[in-house]
Amino acid sequence: MSEIIFDHSHHEFSLDDGERGIPDYDAIRQPLSVIVQVTRRCPLHCAFCSESDQFDDPSFHSLESLKARLKGVSRIYLSGGEPLMRTDIFELIQSYRNDFLVVGLPTNCIYITREVCNKLKGTVSYINAGLDGPRHINDQIRGGYDKIVAGLNNLKDSGIEVSLSTVILKTTLPHLQYVAQIADTLGVIKVKMVIPVLRGRAKGLSPGDFANKEDIVAKFGEIVELKKTLGWKPRIKFTFWDKATEGYALLVYPNKKVYAWPVLAAPDSVLLVGDLTNDSIQDVWSRYPYRNNHVNKYVGLSMHKG
Repeated sequence: MSEIIFDHSHHEFSLDDGERGIPDYDAIRQPLSVIVQVTRRCPLHCAFCSESDQFDDPSFHSLESLKARLKGVSRIYLSGGEPLMRTDIFELIQSYRNDFLVVGLPTNCIYITREVCNKLKGTVSYINAGLDGPRHINDQIRGGYDKIVAGLNNLKDSGIEVSLSTVILKTTLPHLQYVAQIADTLGVIKVKMVIPVLRGRAKGLSPGDFANKEDIVAKFGEIVELKKTLGWKPRIKFTFWDKATEGYALLVYPNKKVYAWPVLAAPDSVLLVGDLTNDSIQDVWSRYPYRNNHVNKYVGLSMHKG
């Protein structure tokens, strides 16, 4: 069996012997990674957003007390919505940094000024930013292109490492290679290409908005070849939502309820698996039906890579 380690240089978990072995699933007593939603507020209105339903923000005290319930998890994402809308986000990041190996911050980057970079430097392990194509493509479905790129440049100048997420739709698919080019220019470590899940605002998408699997595979192969030819440095990955990835992520909502995501056959594509008001994360893990999918996804065994 292979030991699971966190590869800080690539912002991801991996097996200590590469991909030659398999994880020791029975030895894993808690999730590798948990997403904690510290707010659902966001200034953008992305067409694909799965987390647009609103909750009251949890208090700082509530999020502080949550740490004890999450003890043992290696990586925590302090997510949203847009987490930088919280006025206490820097204190919250520092607090979680004291208790967890890796603290990632997903953000749309429009609030990433040089001043914000100065506050984040040395606290977050890395930023996970969103960008869905060159200006006009990005702004059709996400908005904020110029502010996002300005924020990414500020992160590059400050030395804070960045992974990039980009959404695959029929409108973005022909232009995904430009995201890889932009990522390379900005010194991004990794580009993750994802397909929307039909929940939240994404329920407004039509079947015709989605690219088919064959076209996605062909485009990914094209991008991998371009990476080799042009010397792009970021790692490039994408994932299909299927039986191998079902329920892989654990989301802690602002009300402390824990959901497996995505579970496409479940109402609203998520499955309630616990409540950290009373449960520990180990309690949740013991009855979580997607443990192997969780591990395989986070160590890269169920992802397409280039």
